[in-house]
Amino acid sequence: MAVTGIVLCGGRSSRMGRDKPWLPWRGRPVLCHVVERLAEAVDEVIVVSAPGQSLPVTHARRVEDHEEGLGPLAGLRAGLAASASGLAFATAADSPFLTPDFVRAVLAPGQAAAPEAEGRVQTLSAAYPTEAGETARSLLEQGRRRPLDLLEHYNFQRLPLSSLPNPESVRGFNTPGEYLAAAQRDTPGGLARVAFDSSAGTTPGKGACEVGIGTLGEVLIAAGAGPEFLQGDSLCAPFVACLDGRIRVKDTRIPIGAGENVTVLKEFTPDEA
Repeated sequence: MAVTGIVLCGGRSSRMGRDKPWLPWRGRPVLCHVVERLAEAVDEVIVVSAPGQSLPVTHARRVEDHEEGLGPLAGLRAGLAASASGLAFATAADSPFLTPDFVRAVLAPGQAAAPEAEGRVQTLSAAYPTEAGETARSLLEQGRRRPLDLLEHYNFQRLPLSSLPNPESVRGFNTPGEYLAAAQRDTPGGLARVAFDSSAGTTPGKGACEVGIGTLGEVLIAAGAGPEFLQGDSLCAPFVACLDGRIRVKDTRIPIGAGENVTVLKEFTPDEA
């Protein structure tokens, strides 16, 4: 029987303020870490993304969930439909504490199974028969969007979380505070690198510097940025922060992780360019 790992990446990350798969974890994007750990326990890993979503490069096969706005059950449907016949373990991209032993233990019953703690079923740390893709489609057509409905359809086995190895595997992070607290515990003293491009005009200090991780506002203040750069929860116009040369952001509440490079630039208007 084939065993597939499914990593769901298509969520909106609205509370985090930035795409969670890219959050740094132990020197690389957390998605890369999760895919590598999952690969130790399954035959193939599939990453399910939103159409056109930018993701870190991994060794996983990528499929797209084209049913926007229908939640994780739609992502599960896409991943299960792309899986070889057998059993699949589903998880989210922000599962930094996932271990292969935990995955194997959830898959061990050989049927639909999920950890449960204090009455809460961990549907995104669960095993699903790959044939459940069609059932998921039927549930979605009925307006039912809970992965728990899918597990219940297959009379899933409830696994006490405390009985599983590495129960912290179910932990993730939804907010900047949760991510930063986890990152600081995992890598005390983690640093980000901040630079102010010459286009920014006003340059605090000299050259780039390393500061402790935190929100974008916190790391910029630690690097010497003053009120000419920051106003409330946003960078002042015309400034923008570029993360690792990849995306440009202005929200100072988003988290900056260890190893990230933040460059403050001035955005020129068409008339100024």
